[in-house]
Amino acid sequence: MKKSEQLRIEAASIESDIAYLGAANKIMREERIERFEDTWLNKLLAKTNVLHDHKSGKYEMYHEKFGSIDFYPKANKVLIRKQNKWIKPGLKWLIKNFELK
Repeated sequence: MKKSEQLRIEAASIESDIAYLGAANKIMREERIERFEDTWLNKLLAKTNVLHDHKSGKYEMYHEKFGSIDFYPKANKVLIRKQNKWIKPGLKWLIKNFELK
């Protein structure tokens, strides 16, 4: 069972609307990371070397044009270190610039 499915089951028993809203946000974040790892990570590994930092949840990679890049799949953000620039939506940017399709 995926973590997002487990969180969805736990959220069903929450009675408070505010607590449910927080749980729904956690579910969306887990679904984003699961979708990235299932669909796009292997395609990205074929194009470049990718390092995963388990503590912060980011993926580090290198692009010829932009230099070192950090991708945060839970937040769907890309950080271009050289320019100190945040890009959102990050997955769409990665697909376009690494030509993953």
